[in-house]
Order: sequence, then C-alpha cells, then structure tokens
Amino acid sequence: MQLWNGWKPAVAPAARLDVLRVGLGACLALGLSAWLLQLPLSGTGVGHWALFAPLGATSVLVFAVHTGPLSQPWSCVVGNTVAALWALLVVACWPQSAPAWLLPAVAVGGAIACMQLTRSLHPPGGAVALLLALEAQHGVHHDWSYAFMPIGLLTLLLVLLAMAYHRAWGKHYPLQALPATASAKAQHLPADDLSQADLQALLARFDQDYNLTPQELGQLVRAAEEQAIARRFGSVSCGQVMTARPWTCSPGDGPAALAAQFQQHPIKSLPVVDGSGRLLGVVARGALFDWLWQQQQQDAGARRQQRSWRLWGKKPPAAATVTAAALMQDAPLSVEDSTPVSQLLEALAEHTVPFVAVLRQGQLAGLITRSDIMRILLH
Repeated sequence: MQLWNGWKPAVAPAARLDVLRVGLGACLALGLSAWLLQLPLSGTGVGHWALFAPLGATSVLVFAVHTGPLSQPWSCVVGNTVAALWALLVVACWPQSAPAWLLPAVAVGGAIACMQLTRSLHPPGGAVALLLALEAQHGVHHDWSYAFMPIGLLTLLLVLLAMAYHRAWGKHYPLQALPATASAKAQHLPADDLSQADLQALLARFDQDYNLTPQELGQLVRAAEEQAIARRFGSVSCGQVMTARPWTCSPGDGPAALAAQFQQHPIKSLPVVDGSGRLLGVVARGALFDWLWQQQQQDAGARRQQRSWRLWGKKPPAAATVTAAALMQDAPLSVEDSTPVSQLLEALAEHTVPFVAVLRQGQLAGLITRSDIMRILLH
C-alpha cells in the first residue's frame, strides 16, 4: 500500500489560465527559435544549427517551474553548456578498447558532477550529454564549438524569451525576493528571523536542496506564519478580548483622587474621560509621581514665602494644585471594537504602550493590554 501511494500525483493541479500561459509560452519561444534558425545565414557557418531535443525539457522548466532553482538562467545556460563540454571530452578521449555501451553512462554521470561543481545543476543537461554520446555512437561527431553554438546560445535565447514572456504576464523571472505586502506586514509576528544557514539546514534536513532556495523557503515560512495568525486572530475582534469597564478618571480630578486610584488598583496609567465617556487622554503614574516630587522640593521655599507674606500682614497666595487634565498625555493607541486583533500584533510588538484603548462610537468601551494578548495565545 505504501509503495502504491508513492505513485499518486505529487504535482498540484494547475489553474486553467496557468495551463494556457505555460503552453503558449513554450510554443512561442521554441517556434521563434526555430524560425530564427531558418533565416538565410549563408556564409556565417551556422547552416548546421538546429534545435536539440533537451531544449524542450529546458522550456518545461523555464515556463512551468520558473521559480525553481534548477530553472534559473545560470543553471539553464551554464548547465547545458558544461554538460555538452564534458560529453564532447568523453567522446574525444574514449579509448577504442573500452566498451562502447559504457560511453553514455560516463557522459551523463560526469555531466551531473560537472554541473554540481559549477552550481548549475539542470536536468536537461543530463539529456544533452546523453544525446551527444548517442550521436557519437552512430557516427555523428561535433567539434568543441558545438557546446557554445548552438547549445549554449539557443539555451540563452530561450531564457531571454522566457524572461520577457513572464514579465509580460506580471511574473518574476529570474527568481527574486518579493517585498512583503502592507497587509502581510500588519499581520506579521516579529520573531527571530531564520538565518540563511538555518534555512539551508532545513532544506538539507528534508532533502529539498534542489527544489527550493533558502529565499523561497523564507518566503514560505513568513507566508505560513501570516496565514496562521490571520486564521487564529482574524475572526477575533478587539471588543471580544478587551477588558470592559476599566478604571478611569475625570479631567478635573486632583492629585489625591489620582493617587488613591493608583494605590487601590494595580495599574500604571489611567484613561481620562469626560462626562460623555469620550477618551481625552492618559495620566501615567510616573507623571503624577514626578509632579509630587517637584512639589516636595518646592515646599520649603513656599513655606518661607508664606511666612514673609504673613509678617507684612498680607494674605499668602493659594498653593498651586494640578488636575488630571494638566497631567494627561494623548492616548498612544486606540482602535474600534470591531478591529481584528491580528492588526494589533505588530503595533504591540514595536511600541511600548500601557494599553490600547478600544472605542465604540467614539466612547471608551474597554482596554486591551499585553496580558489580554497573552491570554489569547495561551488558549
């Protein structure tokens, strides 16, 4: 049963538009290449040029699997050329006493090794080496220039046509890192990024070195992370996880009332709301402590001034006081109660804020703290 499961299709079904795009691209590229070979090139020494069968396999890769590392321009052009050079070398140096049936095997095996050494592994390169070895067995011999023209040159032409064709369809070829979209950035959970060595080790662990590049794996990891976050938090709104009925203060509350609030409740800041429940700002506990410290430093001088006023028979001025309106600052972050929690993750990770105010129709409905976020993660 396990052996039979291995024969099931492993390639994902292609969309109809992709089927048309890939087939049309390969048809146009090979057709144009064949047409160029039919042009009158008398006197140029290229009358013996023709399409070679492995070029069809290269077209499959550059049009259907253009994001794979084996389909990139270096692998295509250098891989086919290096494989052809090795095969021509084997044919030229093959001793008469050696068995002829072994020639194709040595040509293909050595071509694979050469492509690996030049970091240009390209599956059609093995077909190039096999083709030249079989032609030599049937009396068709080529000189060294055949590896560059037409094999290298036609492969380069096919790659250039694929680059133009993919660009016309809005695709990226050769492979390049794609910038993250704004929505993806908003949902991304900043974590310790995996290094290139980590990504390469993961590819080697799952035997995917030749199927994905570290850049592609990194993009997949980030996309999977964003999708997981969106699925976990996308349906959860801030109104569902907020702490309702938070402790607040009025803009006219004095230091004693503010100090009593901070002493009674384990909080570091107080939202300031007006009579209609509209959020005006935030009073931090540190701001109140700073004001109290300054008042203590000024007490000694203030008492001396009061004694001087009394000696002259005048009424001393009233002591300075402060209200929540004077101590408050603007609320650092605020969201609507219908906002998905996923949109808060980036902001809470990048900014140190005591809480996020949750508004409903302009009025303060509740607060979201890091503890609320941690509670969601744990559940």
